[in-house]
Amino acid sequence: MSEYLYLYAGLGSAAVSAIFYAVYRNREGAIRSLQDAVEIEIGSQLMSKLMASETHSIPYGVIRGKARPIKSSDVIKSPHVADVTGLIQRVRTREHKSEWSRTTRLWHDLERTISFTSASVPFSLFKGGYIVKVMEPLSAEKLQLNVIYDKFEPATTSVAESLVQWASGDKTKGFQTIEQMLPVGTTLTGIGEITLTDNGIRIGPPKSGLTYYLSQLTLDAIVRQLQSGKKVWRILSAIFAFGSGILFLVSLYFYFKRRRDRQLELDFIRRMREEVNVLGEGEALDQQEACVICMDRQRNVVILDCGHICCCVECAQQVNNCPVCRRAIARLVPVFNS
Repeated sequence: MSEYLYLYAGLGSAAVSAIFYAVYRNREGAIRSLQDAVEIEIGSQLMSKLMASETHSIPYGVIRGKARPIKSSDVIKSPHVADVTGLIQRVRTREHKSEWSRTTRLWHDLERTISFTSASVPFSLFKGGYIVKVMEPLSAEKLQLNVIYDKFEPATTSVAESLVQWASGDKTKGFQTIEQMLPVGTTLTGIGEITLTDNGIRIGPPKSGLTYYLSQLTLDAIVRQLQSGKKVWRILSAIFAFGSGILFLVSLYFYFKRRRDRQLELDFIRRMREEVNVLGEGEALDQQEACVICMDRQRNVVILDCGHICCCVECAQQVNNCPVCRRAIARLVPVFNS
């Protein structure tokens, strides 16, 4: 069974290597797409390029401008920080607790999200008197929001409640509220399909399936970030591929070793069949030397793994368990009496 164990482990390692390599190729394709993207400033140059296109669009373009709401009054106000307004808001509440583990006999700290809300308002990227409306901002990659509020409030419990929690092995330590926001006026890089419509210029997810980005990083910074991550996935893929190769070689070694041992066993058995003597008429065999199954031939084989010598090779090949201890027969080793 050893070769099958190593074979399955090698197949698992190869599958993991293939997954990591697919992620690496995906990153590599994303980097090539970003390097081939049309980088253009928001302004008359962008308008001219869109007007010159037959479809009035740039399939994959890069622009950069300041984010501001379509309507000046249409902003999100923070409920926790005064005079802070934004375009995208995420509020997450997390429970911090301790649980008793019966396995380790220790208390372990755990966190879980008990509520999460997300909101956004229509906004655009502005520069030089021109605006580009941003479509589906929440579906964009690399969208970083600023943490404007992070507060932990310890749980207030009575003595009786504390005793109940201690007895049940589940103690609530407190609640943490984190608010993130994209403030008005944040400079963003938008990478996606840029289209000129009757209602103005807009940027959104590309129809070609390429990645849509909204980020405070520049194009070069996004490419460098993807390149650094790409190397990690490539190294991991190579490590697991090397490991799967080693496991396959070990599996082959055990397979051929088992075949060789089996062939040697068959050769021994064939020799024994040629030399074995069946009692003739009137001949007697010592009871302690006779096969416990047929009682006609000598005991001439060792049953492994138990080690009993209790039967002849012909009978041993017809049973799956040792006649003495009932353990499964793994191998038969011939015994030659001189």
